[in-house]
Amino acid sequence: MPHLILEASANIHESNIRIRQALAECQDVLVKELPTQLSACKSRVVLHDIYVVGDDDLNNAFIHLTVKLLKGRTPELLQKVAKILQDVISNNFIRSRESLNLSVSVEIIELSDAFVK
Repeated sequence: MPHLILEASANIHESNIRIRQALAECQDVLVKELPTQLSACKSRVVLHDIYVVGDDDLNNAFIHLTVKLLKGRTPELLQKVAKILQDVISNNFIRSRESLNLSVSVEIIELSDAFVK
């Protein structure tokens, strides 16, 4: 049931194919580490045309992955998974890392009891 939402500034250089590959690799991490079922993963991308990063230098960029999960994992496991996901994202956005001031962050959120599917 994990939801993966990748948000990024529109100035990143990677192709849609590379971005999809990054999401697929992130899903694979969740399947292996949580574990969860691949068929339960739902991933999407939001590119932001309007954004300000730091001092608004045009070379500043960001990628932020939010993962929403059902409750029940230890804080240590969630921290471990967040770090692995950050590495996966960084490794898939090499062009942007090399040419932009790229910030990569990951947040894992446990869903409230009010979540229904």
